[in-house]
Amino acid sequence: MGRLNRKRKQQASFEQKKYAVLEILEKGRHKNEVAIELDIHKNSLTNWINIYKEKGMDGLRSSDSARETDYHSELERLREIEKKYNEQLTEIEILKKFQAFLK
Repeated sequence: MGRLNRKRKQQASFEQKKYAVLEILEKGRHKNEVAIELDIHKNSLTNWINIYKEKGMDGLRSSDSARETDYHSELERLREIEKKYNEQLTEIEILKKFQAFLK
């Protein structure tokens, strides 16, 4: 038997997830109503709501967005480490010159 030809749905954007969660939690709309409007499964809405309750709005961002955010955070952290390292190298050079001066 051949594989079923299923059309994979495009992943919902952060804005769509945010809209759906706020419609349900803040406006009190029913999950079924929002699911039909957005053409998504009701279980997706339940998952998004649980993620929102656990991790907040940032939790609704796709894993690609999360990885991008993690990448930028790590890059910024490494830049700070490099800056401190260079400052320490400068201090070491100054101390070496001062030590040579004292001799």
